[in-house]
Amino acid sequence: MASPPALHSRNAEGLRKYTKFHPSLWGDFFLTYQPPTAQKSASMKERAEVLRENVREILKDPKELPETLNLIITLQRLGLDSYYESEIDELLKGVYNSDCYNVKDLNLVSLRFYLLRSNGYYVSSDVFLNFKSEHGSFADVDTKSLLSLYNAAYLRTRDEEVLDEAISYTTRCLQDALQHSESPLATEVSSFLDIPLFKKVGIMEARNYIPIYEKEATRNQVILEFAKLNFNLQQLVFCEEIKECTM
Repeated sequence: MASPPALHSRNAEGLRKYTKFHPSLWGDFFLTYQPPTAQKSASMKERAEVLRENVREILKDPKELPETLNLIITLQRLGLDSYYESEIDELLKGVYNSDCYNVKDLNLVSLRFYLLRSNGYYVSSDVFLNFKSEHGSFADVDTKSLLSLYNAAYLRTRDEEVLDEAISYTTRCLQDALQHSESPLATEVSSFLDIPLFKKVGIMEARNYIPIYEKEATRNQVILEFAKLNFNLQQLVFCEEIKECTM
């Protein structure tokens, strides 16, 4: 009868092999991270509450369709839309039920299509047939309109040929425009060619869009301040969570 293996042999076989990992890219940042004082945090939260209600008042003001669409898409891209779900729902109902808009404005039509379809409304892609020439190709338009059409087209469903063509056309045109566009438009074009809007992660899009929105001539300072403060408050929460996981 064979004798059992020695205890030390079993222990030797059971020893774990440790892998030599690369040093953390963050170093000791989260170990040594110090959050703002309680007074500072409270002040930031109080200011955020005031700004949140100020933006709510902006949403309640009657606006023309282009302003309404731009306001909604801005709040979404800045990561603020979750605070105003009921208000945005009401605005979108009005947008869906209204047919009083310029059907020849590609930027407007594309933005309307994107917001309605991404929020569950049925919108026919036939609205884009108006922008095709008699030869079957899309007419030349400005870069901003191309960008709106590009993002709208990615919400296509099966057999929507006009949107398939729109993606091919806008991708080609935007890649060419990228060589001639100036920042911040070039930054947006490059970003969306990499990842279309509907695929973007909310907080990452907010991080990318805040500095772009800050440079826009039509920016709203209240919305901009709230977006920055909201992003910073979210970052404080994430830093605290990662610090707890690191310790």
